[in-house]
Amino acid sequence: MLLTACRLSKALQLTLAVVKPDAVANPVILEALHQSILDNNFAIVRLKDLAWRRQDSERFYAEHSGRFFYQRLVEFMSSGPMRAYILAREDAIRHWRELMGPTKVFRARYTSPASLRARFGLTDTRNTTHGSDSVQSAQREMAFFFPDFQVEEWMQREEPAFRLGRICYDSGKHVHVLAKQR
Repeated sequence: MLLTACRLSKALQLTLAVVKPDAVANPVILEALHQSILDNNFAIVRLKDLAWRRQDSERFYAEHSGRFFYQRLVEFMSSGPMRAYILAREDAIRHWRELMGPTKVFRARYTSPASLRARFGLTDTRNTTHGSDSVQSAQREMAFFFPDFQVEEWMQREEPAFRLGRICYDSGKHVHVLAKQR
């Protein structure tokens, strides 16, 4: 029966989620965002608090270097601490992007008032969160934030247990772990 359940269940997808400096600066908002991740059935595979140097922001956003918002974004993303997550769920990329809402906070407030950006975003740059927009960008971005994390290895070794719910939330580490690891 367990084998059948594995065959019928869709593999989990991984995505990168980042809580930007504007939200990390407010502990109440940071906790609300974390709780929203849990409430929306994401498994938290990895979590890291970090601060970027300007060069880190420039490298991460290099594809936008000619755009009008590039300098503002680079400055902002290196202005204070952030929190990065690797999240797992069926269709994780789509679900995380829906939960975040539109990039433009003004639009988010009208079209997706319950979204994270509508509730907590300040401006189009200070819009609380970032999320990968495709499988390719998720893999590239996870490698940028979590260079030691091996997607293929996780999919092979841990994904089946995560998919079958053989995990528990470790409130000390703020991540989900395999049930036997606790």
